[in-house]
Amino acid sequence: MSSSIHDATVMMVGVVPPPVHGQSIATQALFDADLSPVKKILIPIRSSKTLESVGKFTFSKVSGLILLVLKAWAAWLRHRPSVLYYTAGSGAWIPFIRDFVFLTLCRPLFRRTLIHYHSGNLVEFLEASRFRSIMGRFIYGRDAWTIRLGEHCPAPIYPGGRVLDVPNGIDAPTDLLHEPSASFRILFLGNLFKDKGVIDLIDAVSVLAEKHPLPITLSLIGGWPDGEIRKEIESRIAALPANVTCPPPAPAYGPAKWHATSSHDVFAFPSYYRSENFPLVIIEAMAAGLPVIASDWRGIPSLVKDRETGLLVPPRDIHRLASALENLLLDPALRTRLAEQATAFYQEHLTAAAFTGRVRAIMIRASSPDCK
Repeated sequence: MSSSIHDATVMMVGVVPPPVHGQSIATQALFDADLSPVKKILIPIRSSKTLESVGKFTFSKVSGLILLVLKAWAAWLRHRPSVLYYTAGSGAWIPFIRDFVFLTLCRPLFRRTLIHYHSGNLVEFLEASRFRSIMGRFIYGRDAWTIRLGEHCPAPIYPGGRVLDVPNGIDAPTDLLHEPSASFRILFLGNLFKDKGVIDLIDAVSVLAEKHPLPITLSLIGGWPDGEIRKEIESRIAALPANVTCPPPAPAYGPAKWHATSSHDVFAFPSYYRSENFPLVIIEAMAAGLPVIASDWRGIPSLVKDRETGLLVPPRDIHRLASALENLLLDPALRTRLAEQATAFYQEHLTAAAFTGRVRAIMIRASSPDCK
């Protein structure tokens, strides 16, 4: 092994839990992973403590940003890494300002910068204003390497830099059991933002239940972002037809989440969430052997190939969503085929080992003095 590989030292700066969401989970997985021979210098970003504070200004975020820069400078002086790995924020002013300040003050210290884009709305945010576009080119461009989650996943791309596709990956339990039930069981998993499609799913299940008066279970597993959306969702649940059972929504983690995932028949994720890109919850459903119904939105088609690894529906189309649910209700063979193909896709492309292996290879390549 060459000395350039042995000397690969990377400063990794990224958002980690809390709160729990796709980007923080993926970044924490990389922080925890064995990336040897890469030597990791870890600087976590914990600017938001709750879902309610994500993307919003607080004075603690200002002091936290100052401390983040000082930590990066001090770590660079101690270890002199040549590569910076940074997870970019979403398309909103507060995370964008954090990116601008940190990258402006820290990028000049490094020979190579890798920027990992998880949010699906950053490109739109930059392109909506010439001023923001110029700022974005300055901090995200200038020969930085772009790591995006897939070919359908939007990310800023500038001349001179490399574009590398690295799908997120997870580990799944190997002992998941699917027990039969007299009820048709539909699962939603994710934070309960309105634009995650939660209310659309409730309405689509209502349409399905009116047409097919058999027992249906709808499980909404996730955290409440605020009290207003909670009241609206609970009101819609109360109005569901009598043949639909919907337990009180709540988050689930670890074994409880995997048990919930494996004890359903269908996973539905009709998101049009502003920052959606490559949802980990879809990967979890595929790993658990569930057929997936998802919206044709942002990076989701990189995961869900229509009628191959799941069913795609247009965002905010309640009747198409209800029709997709009906197709899987009436056609168990289709459910089985989609689930099997989704699981095979997960095992080939979306495991934690595949994810960390791709990132490790990129970091080793970026650390080489001969790499241009």
